[in-house]
Amino acid sequence: MERSKARLTSEQFMSMLLPLLEEKRDVEITVAGNSMFPLWKHGRDRVTLTCCDKDTLRKGDIPLYRRHTGQLVLHRIVRVSKCGYDMCGDGQDRVERHVPKDNVIAVVKSFTRKNKTYSCEYVPYRVFVALWLTLLPFRSFALRSIRVWRRWIL
Repeated sequence: MERSKARLTSEQFMSMLLPLLEEKRDVEITVAGNSMFPLWKHGRDRVTLTCCDKDTLRKGDIPLYRRHTGQLVLHRIVRVSKCGYDMCGDGQDRVERHVPKDNVIAVVKSFTRKNKTYSCEYVPYRVFVALWLTLLPFRSFALRSIRVWRRWIL
C-alpha cells in the first residue's frame, strides 16, 4: 500500500485525527523532529496513536499533547502529578513541567522502527524506558556520548 506524505498544519492534523479517535480508531503517523532520538528517527519511524484515558497515563508513556502555543508534541511522561504531567523528549534533557492532563490528545500504542513494529508493552522496550528514565539526570552526557559514538562507528 502506497503511503502519502503530506505536511499538515496542527489544525489540519487535528481536524483529521479527532474524528478517528472518537470512533476508537488507531492512527499511524510518521515521526517528525528529533526530540525523541535515539528511539525514533525523523522521517523514518512511525507511531500508532490511540485514544486514552488522560487520568490513567503512567510514567514512561508517550502522549501526543498540545502545548499552550498550539504546537503538537510527542514526548515521554517523566513524572505524574494530580494536576498534570512532566514531559521530556528522549533526545532532550530539559523537562517541560506541569502539562495539563486536558492537553493530552492520544497516546502512542506502538511504533515502527526500521520497518519492525513494537508494542509499547513489549518487555525489552519497557526495560529501555526504565533505564532511559533513570538516566534523565545524566542525559546530556549520555546523548553526547551516543552522538560521538555514532559519528565514529556509523
